[in-house]
Amino acid sequence: MRTIQIDNDTYQVPVDWDELTPDQLRYLARITREEQPIGQLKLLMLLYCLRARVARHPKVWKPLIHLKVGAESPRVRIRIRRKSYWLTPEEVNLMADQFGWLVTSRKGEYCLQPLRTVNPCPVLRIRLHRLKGPDDNLFDLTFEQYMYMQTYLDALAADPAKLDCLLACLWHTGRRFDINRLEHDAKIIRRLPAEVKMMLYWFILGSIQNFADCYPRVFSGGSGQIAGNVLDSQLRLLDSLAAHDMTKKDEVRRGLFLDALYAMDEQLRIQEEMKEKMQSR
Repeated sequence: MRTIQIDNDTYQVPVDWDELTPDQLRYLARITREEQPIGQLKLLMLLYCLRARVARHPKVWKPLIHLKVGAESPRVRIRIRRKSYWLTPEEVNLMADQFGWLVTSRKGEYCLQPLRTVNPCPVLRIRLHRLKGPDDNLFDLTFEQYMYMQTYLDALAADPAKLDCLLACLWHTGRRFDINRLEHDAKIIRRLPAEVKMMLYWFILGSIQNFADCYPRVFSGGSGQIAGNVLDSQLRLLDSLAAHDMTKKDEVRRGLFLDALYAMDEQLRIQEEMKEKMQSR
């Protein structure tokens, strides 16, 4: 957490995605459903995390986000719980900049950068159903779950309705993931509010980006996805890890994806060393 001081009082605000509470994540998902200017997004998150309200200046009837920054800018009253503070727009914007980690710049444009690796909902309770979710960082993800997760991530670009199936790859009603129950679980997940689905989706994106950062040899372009046709890539990868032995493929599917990652990374490292030795001769 980061400390913000206002007059003689101090307050704590999150310093990264993993420090956002599920409630704060859900609020962020709500305000990003409509396009927001980056400055306004950061300001809204600041006010929400501080549980603050902006009172109107007695002589100014414009919202804070529309006040012009400058020497003549009137002060605005910020209420945090039972205390009030008179601040300039510059001071408020400076505090809002503490949420700059929410976004990143791509090709000159700012966009949200979800780097969440802590599961905001380890268990989903939807009506009478209980769906067990993955560990933080997707550490307990099986190779089979990864295969289907990547397939639905790829399909999501063309069909947003596939989000329910994507989430069902990780949150399931049985003790273990069962592909035969995926459609059943997806129908249950369909009842979740859009904001909850979005924060679960951010967790998935953040976790696979973490995989890409930790194993750059395995992933192409640091995107968390192996290059080429998605389904074909997963099947080829499965065949490689099973050493082309059909009897071992089920065992690989049930194994942890992290173990597969380590094995792939080690194979690529050995290949790189052999290539370097051949070039040096």
